[in-house]
Amino acid sequence: MRRQPRHLRPVLAIGVPVALGGLLAACGIPTGESSFKEIPAEEIPFDLDATSSSTTTSTTTTTIPLAPATTVSQSTSTIPLEEVDIYFLSRGRLQPVPYALQRDFGADQVVSLLEGGPPAGAPGAGLETLIGQGLITATDQAGGVVTVDLDPEIFGRIPSFDQSEAIGQIVLTMVSNLRGVGQVLFTLGGEPTQVKDGNGLLSGEGQPVSGDDYRVLLITSSANPDASTDSTTTEAPPAETVPPAVPVETPPAG
Repeated sequence: MRRQPRHLRPVLAIGVPVALGGLLAACGIPTGESSFKEIPAEEIPFDLDATSSSTTTSTTTTTIPLAPATTVSQSTSTIPLEEVDIYFLSRGRLQPVPYALQRDFGADQVVSLLEGGPPAGAPGAGLETLIGQGLITATDQAGGVVTVDLDPEIFGRIPSFDQSEAIGQIVLTMVSNLRGVGQVLFTLGGEPTQVKDGNGLLSGEGQPVSGDDYRVLLITSSANPDASTDSTTTEAPPAETVPPAVPVETPPAG
């Protein structure tokens, strides 16, 4: 079989479309833009006018779970408090007034409350104090004795007849609240001094006093605070029961 020369092949490739177009024209098939005619929609069968391929773009939302919120719990540190009794005057008698101090308090914190005076609205009739600011200049605790140094000038302003109550305020406040303290030793300007007890008697110079020396100045709710409140009722013995009189018939006369 003879092969066509290579230079004839492009000519044949180009001639194929031309020959095909001539063939269609010869067969009576219209060509060109004028040959197209729009078909009414109602004449198109089987919904052929519908979009043959409907592309639906679906957006997939990926939900990433959030990490749980980290809650920083702020631990509320509760400061432990302890109730203390600060002694003030009510109608010339010593009366304790409750306060709250942070635990492990010392004599200085107690002195601050004592010198601050009675609080407003504290229970008691007309509470007063004889302990002014600066009266107590220093405190020193050793063993069961706390030494309280008084300012000579301020202490000298306290009338002599009020000194028992003033010293009683300090002594009862100290021994009631300071752990392990049972006695108070007073100095005046750093020197040992005498102080009056609850009965107005002077202590020995440099001799400590205790809370018992001022108990007589405490306010009491009754004249006899040591009286027993036992409400035991002693029942009286039952009264003797007199038997009813028995009627006796009187014999007839004669």
